[in-house]
Amino acid sequence: GATLPLLADYVAAVRGARLTPAWLYTANLAGAVLGVAAGGFVLMPMLGLRGTIVSGAALNVAIGLAVLCLPRLTPVAPPAEGPAGPAYRPSRLLLAAALGSGFMSLATQVAWTRVLVLIVGSTTYAFSTVLLAYLAALGAGSAWASRRGARAADVRPDLAVMHLVMALGLLAAVYAVTRLPFWYVALFRAWQPSSIGATVALNATVVLVLLAVPVLAAGTVLPLVLIGAAPPTARDTGRIVGRLYAVNTVGAIAGAVLAGFVLVPRVGSHATLLGIAVLAAAIGVVFAFVVGGRWLPAAALAGAAAVGVGVVAGPAWQERALDAGVSEPHLPTVEGMLAGSATQLLYHREGPTATVAVARWTQGGRRSLFVNGRVNASDRRDDMMTQVLVAEVPLLIAPRVDDVFLVGWGSGVSAGTALQAPVRHVTAVEIEPAVVEASAFFAHVNHEPRRDPRLRLYEDDARHILLASDDRYDVIISEPSHPWVSGVSNLFTQDFFRLAARRLRPDGVFSQWLQTYQMSFETYRSLLATFQSVFPEVLVFGSPFALDCILLGSRQPIRLDLAELDRRWAYEPTRAETARIGLTRSEHFLATFYLGPDAVRRLVRGAPINTDDNMIVEFNMPRDIARRLAETSRETFAVLEREATPADEVLVDASPFLESPERAEALVDGLTRVGRNPEDYARVLERRQAPENVK
Repeated sequence: GATLPLLADYVAAVRGARLTPAWLYTANLAGAVLGVAAGGFVLMPMLGLRGTIVSGAALNVAIGLAVLCLPRLTPVAPPAEGPAGPAYRPSRLLLAAALGSGFMSLATQVAWTRVLVLIVGSTTYAFSTVLLAYLAALGAGSAWASRRGARAADVRPDLAVMHLVMALGLLAAVYAVTRLPFWYVALFRAWQPSSIGATVALNATVVLVLLAVPVLAAGTVLPLVLIGAAPPTARDTGRIVGRLYAVNTVGAIAGAVLAGFVLVPRVGSHATLLGIAVLAAAIGVVFAFVVGGRWLPAAALAGAAAVGVGVVAGPAWQERALDAGVSEPHLPTVEGMLAGSATQLLYHREGPTATVAVARWTQGGRRSLFVNGRVNASDRRDDMMTQVLVAEVPLLIAPRVDDVFLVGWGSGVSAGTALQAPVRHVTAVEIEPAVVEASAFFAHVNHEPRRDPRLRLYEDDARHILLASDDRYDVIISEPSHPWVSGVSNLFTQDFFRLAARRLRPDGVFSQWLQTYQMSFETYRSLLATFQSVFPEVLVFGSPFALDCILLGSRQPIRLDLAELDRRWAYEPTRAETARIGLTRSEHFLATFYLGPDAVRRLVRGAPINTDDNMIVEFNMPRDIARRLAETSRETFAVLEREATPADEVLVDASPFLESPERAEALVDGLTRVGRNPEDYARVLERRQAPENVK
């Protein structure tokens, strides 16, 4: 924060220097663009967080050493002799413009980011792309203003015009959002990106075309203010620049806080952006009337009137289309959400951290929960199988099930399933209040868990709750959003699993949902290896029908007691819960079992560990998605089937299971119910019985 004022003061004293504070600010923005590009696309993927921070610190040290040499290399004009002239004070109007510039720039950036993640996705690359494009447009506007303002005797007419251009450009961009999802799908299909680089280029193009005019105009304001407030004759350039920069920063802080925590959650991005357009138009009118003249005030009033009419008469956004998740237009849900007759939007809300929606499909009546344009839960049978099993697997196997901790609320089905078991308490954590609110639309499948007095629900960050509390649990169930989502990916790291392990009782178990789609098998191995690095004893359950796996981990050996499993299965609420996903016998449950601890150890050997520092999965999974790995689930389940551990190998006493034709027949039936091929399982048994494998 101190470098720009100090540089301005230094450059003002250099003989023959042509750099002005406005050009220094432009250079600062250019550096920000390079920093985002290097950090978001090169340094963090290659070096991780720690390496990137060290690189930044080293660069600062190098620049500092270089600056120490500047006094010897560059002649500095001696202070003028004689009494110092009066200190130059920027007008209150210019100070207000600097404040408003910071406020509007950051408030619009927050609001546009919330809108654009619905279009370009929620990956770390998408966020970096939005920030990069935004800063590039600001920098271009700053460069134009620095060049033009240097030739202007009075910058106030330019400030009037630029504020009105910003307002009209912002209004046009808000109008364009109405059709943006449809344009993006058309452009995606024409572009056909098949790599992360091509996807980033597509997204950057979309962002720049949408925001070029309003953000370019916004980028001109502070440079023009600097030119007007710090003329070449000023004797205290550094102080003036520092004051304006501080005021601008205060405005930026206020804009980010107010937009992020008040305006967007309460009135939405649409109203927030329109309100900022009105504010920009009002500031433009004020500058126009201060300048006066024959045409400028009239033109400003006409522009402001156009903005007012546009705000009042403009079309509402098509929320269903925005919630469609067009960043992955090949998904079947996208077509359904874009088609007006295929879905009915039941709920839409921009919460503090995400945009949440619930849609009802006309054909079949099923419901889907969308978070930032991506389906996170539904009442379809495949999703129901995952949502029920992620809770039932640990509750049927854990030695004790008194105290349960649940990460992620979603549709509320997993919480409802846990509360159907004879548990004492369920502590659930969901960071987005709108998700909890939206779960009311799934009351027909989630047992309305918020009505159960055994539930403690926190609307907070799961890692924060686990760090802040010393409570211990018998079971932890983690079913957050997808591992590639920025802000969620740290719930799939070794650091998080270690934190969770410290909150488990010695014989406690951790149940982790893990998708198999949209990731390479190597990424799957990395996530499995990360989990196994903390929980040495891992059982893998899954269903090709649901395309998901359930990892059950413990620090103690996990053995399935068939008698205990039958006893828990006989508990009527449990039987009713599993029956609705097609599993009516304990053998059907055993049909979801794939890998035992030894098989897991073999499978993950040599796989990289995902940590908070290296963020391997957060950066690799978007690459997998960009390549549209359609066959990854099939490949992953083929490997799991090939390496499968027969269920009887993890049973404490397998004789009742092996000696009962009825149980064997029920197991075969269960394999079919969960989407497995009984013939593949039979080959696993034959391989185990081969002479070379018999001990």
